[in-house]
Amino acid sequence: MMYTVLIVLAVIVCAASLFMSISIMRKQQHHEQDQIHPTVARHPLLANPIVILYLAVPVLIVLGALAWWYFEIKGLT
Repeated sequence: MMYTVLIVLAVIVCAASLFMSISIMRKQQHHEQDQIHPTVARHPLLANPIVILYLAVPVLIVLGALAWWYFEIKGLT
């Protein structure tokens, strides 16, 4: 059961990253490379959704594993 929960979490995160990547690609098709959004210029890492997802995946997997471990100890699974 733990693997199922972690796989579902991974699928959700991958689907979200695919959606965000496609939306970024569509926006980039309509913009010239010389123009940079002011928010991205000020915070190039914090304003990048791909970087955010790369950081979120391991955090979500660890949180899912901890939740599973907690429910396993309490006998709720």
